[in-house]
Amino acid sequence: MKPHLEWRESARTYSYVKATDRRNYPRLKKSFQVQLAKVGLNRSFEGTTVNLSQGGAFIQIDKWQAFRVKDSAEIVFLLPPEFTGQKKTIRLQGRAIITRVDQKKKSIGVKFTRNFRQFEPVFLPNAVGQG
Repeated sequence: MKPHLEWRESARTYSYVKATDRRNYPRLKKSFQVQLAKVGLNRSFEGTTVNLSQGGAFIQIDKWQAFRVKDSAEIVFLLPPEFTGQKKTIRLQGRAIITRVDQKKKSIGVKFTRNFRQFEPVFLPNAVGQG
């Protein structure tokens, strides 16, 4: 695959994409809250997406040391009403494999086991005092 021009919305310009860029889906540079837990553990950690696509995400997370490449994880994305157009925050849950642990950026990369659009909604009972 030869380098080709691609529109980059964030820069509002065209730029060359290297032939080595193997991503199957475009990345959205958007910050969403996430909750991440290694499969088999009852403890989850909170983080924020740096970018997100249908196939994976790069997540800034204080407890990055808790994860290793090839770990399986449950992940929940909290999508705010201003993004979804809904009245409340929507929670979407799925499974991912840790593909990168970046000590310098205190972040991890994850590859979803199925496309993001196939994540399941998580319905939580209303908290006391919420309508």
